[in-house]
Amino acid sequence: MHLKIETLTLNDSAHQLADKSINPRAQQICDDVVLLWKEEPATEDLDIIELHKRILLRHPEWHISHHTLQQVLTRHNLYATDEAELEVYSSLVEFPDVSGAIQTLGLPKNVELIETGDEKGRGLFAKKEIRQGELILGESGPLAAIPPIDKLSLIQAGKVCSLCGNSLGHSDHFVMMNGLDCNGCGAVWCNRNCKKTDVTHASLKHVKGKGSLTNASGWAKFEKYCMENVFVAAYSVGVIYATSAVSKADENHVLQHFRSLAQVSQRARKQVSDSTNVGGTFDASSGAVTSEDPEPMWQQAYEYFKEAFPKSEDIDFESFLTYVGKFNLNQISGQIYPIYSFINHDCEPNVRYEIDDKLRLKVFARKPIKAGEELLTTYVNPLHGVKLRRRELRVNWGFLCQCERCTKELTKRTVREKSSHLAVPLHSSNDSSRRKSSMRNARPDLKELLKNGQEFDLEIPEQIGFPQRRRTSVRFDNNVTVAVEE
Repeated sequence: MHLKIETLTLNDSAHQLADKSINPRAQQICDDVVLLWKEEPATEDLDIIELHKRILLRHPEWHISHHTLQQVLTRHNLYATDEAELEVYSSLVEFPDVSGAIQTLGLPKNVELIETGDEKGRGLFAKKEIRQGELILGESGPLAAIPPIDKLSLIQAGKVCSLCGNSLGHSDHFVMMNGLDCNGCGAVWCNRNCKKTDVTHASLKHVKGKGSLTNASGWAKFEKYCMENVFVAAYSVGVIYATSAVSKADENHVLQHFRSLAQVSQRARKQVSDSTNVGGTFDASSGAVTSEDPEPMWQQAYEYFKEAFPKSEDIDFESFLTYVGKFNLNQISGQIYPIYSFINHDCEPNVRYEIDDKLRLKVFARKPIKAGEELLTTYVNPLHGVKLRRRELRVNWGFLCQCERCTKELTKRTVREKSSHLAVPLHSSNDSSRRKSSMRNARPDLKELLKNGQEFDLEIPEQIGFPQRRRTSVRFDNNVTVAVEE
């Protein structure tokens, strides 16, 4: 291949770069549609024709018809003329017997666990009237402290805390004097609490005996594989299982509590997945981001799991996938809090949670709660539009939300669609203000939402109380030099 140098003028109509038209993969299409909805909630109201126009504006190099777009979105459960066509797996979710674990969970006196008899299975209910702002329950820590998988390489290099992944704010001398390092490897902890809480370190990093419950060399393979494939759930299951294994007769009831939580096979969850890691959606912890068919990856992860835990006869491949699905179904901020896991979802929750730097969780009342009323939290970002919220709930938790807020917003959408196709043309000068107005109307009061302990996507002005500063600029002339194939 030979290259020649050409000089083009800006807006030169006589010369064009080579056509870069591509046929996008289904995964790319789904990702971009979800991202568009996240960035501009008003676009959730677009029909397939207008959505197609918007996608081509974002990706002019894409070669895709609106018919193909509709087929892809329909196949991946992102578009349906009839809501009943959307695939869910709530009927496949199982609720194991919790009677054995309830005695050791330590439920607070002001709440009780009740079997609801519907698709929720069970939930936490107030036993007495609870005031707004009142602390309802607290958990001293997660079921098992799970290090952040995205920081494992730094953890292995001793650059951050081996448990929480936080940067180390002290010197090597301080570390040695206070015993915050490991004698057998390069692991370092940020404080004594993290070192004490990291109960699995010795067994997973240093034990290599054939008769042991854990095997360090097998764990190293398992950990590396999960890290390379972003298989957060499998890695987390491994840490939970290890925490149980290192406790004599599981005196902390770790595995018992984990098994009592709602469960569904990861295979069932994958069947309704429709995107990769966009905005905390399904594949963020499934490992499916790396493959259209994750089955081989699941199988390989299981083989390494068995090598890490040579005496885990009670876990076959299907049980492993159920554990993976169970973690994805119940996790919050990458951890499992058994009591909090019993709280069901509502897009207008009456409770909020906080997790401090020691991984302690507290649940507070967002509003007054009557005796007999169910405690409800939100599983998704409440700032998102109704379509995106319900999609994430459907994919991650297997149900179509029918809460009061969703019902009202869906009714408003239907009325708007019937009254007008699009009140303002897509490219009109008022498009920006229309979108902003729509976003404001679709979103509840920020003051209330910020109390909910969630992460939100906010548009922050560049200047907030700071002195005026010049923006960095780049000067161009009228010529552009490019290399093209001969």
